[in-house]
Amino acid sequence: GNGGGNDEGMEHLLRERNAIGNSMKAADAVLGQAAEVQSELRSQGSSLRGVQGTMLAIAGNIPGVNVLIDKIRKKRNKDDVIVSGVIAVCILFTIWYVFSS
Repeated sequence: GNGGGNDEGMEHLLRERNAIGNSMKAADAVLGQAAEVQSELRSQGSSLRGVQGTMLAIAGNIPGVNVLIDKIRKKRNKDDVIVSGVIAVCILFTIWYVFSS
């Protein structure tokens, strides 16, 4: 009589242990993927920095390119300011809407 209840309890614990083991394996796999992505991003970052250095060297050799790069940079900065302003207005509107109702 009592042995059956014990076996059931053990079976439950074994199932739980297996589930935890599977969860740990899945977590390890995700962490492994994250480490791969991180190293890939680092590699891409150093490649992009190399490209940026090359572009700056080229820009230094061609006088008109400097002016063009400055114009692009200024326009991008202006665009960033506009986008930031729009986001700020949206956040303020959302806060106002949430607290006014």
